[in-house]
Amino acid sequence: MNERWKHWSEQFSQRAPREKWLIALCGVVVIALVMQTLVIDPVLNQKREAQAKLISMRATNQRVQNEITILQRELAKDPDEQVNKEFARLLEQSQVLSGRLSKLTSNLVPPSQMAELLQKVLDHSAKLKLISLESLPASPINENDEEQQYFLHPVRIELTGSYFAIRDYLHALESLSVKYYWRSFQYQVETYPNARLTLEVYTLGTREEFIGG
Repeated sequence: MNERWKHWSEQFSQRAPREKWLIALCGVVVIALVMQTLVIDPVLNQKREAQAKLISMRATNQRVQNEITILQRELAKDPDEQVNKEFARLLEQSQVLSGRLSKLTSNLVPPSQMAELLQKVLDHSAKLKLISLESLPASPINENDEEQQYFLHPVRIELTGSYFAIRDYLHALESLSVKYYWRSFQYQVETYPNARLTLEVYTLGTREEFIGG
């Protein structure tokens, strides 16, 4: 393997500067395509699936809450046995959905620990340089539900390093036992072999304000 590498290195050094530049450019394109296939696409698919599931649960829960409100008004006007049964059924369904949402948030990393988590994983890689790490403003998932509101708490991290160092960092994040969601992913080659990674992840909380951490 060393002899083959030495042979390739000698062939590369003998090429004209324009050919060297074209070979290096092809290498960057290949790395970008591999990154797209092995890292970016799976991350984006996971994000879309998680967001679709969460939005669907919230929409179903909101619909049930609206139906309960309507039935409560009907009960106040003219109590009826059938209406009471339907109300009890919808109330039970609402409680089940609320329990699922509560369980979902309980398994997620707390908003106050999200930035610390990214920093902790980064500390194990001496080959990466941290550019910035910040907690972004929280946003409500459903502004119409004032009784049981959930907020999205995003965190953005920006760092530089080689492709392999960035790949190992992303793999370490994926291997964590705690749960969170990917929001956006930007990978840009700067001066080969160094690249810049801008990553946004988020967790959920029942309070808008940022508590501790």
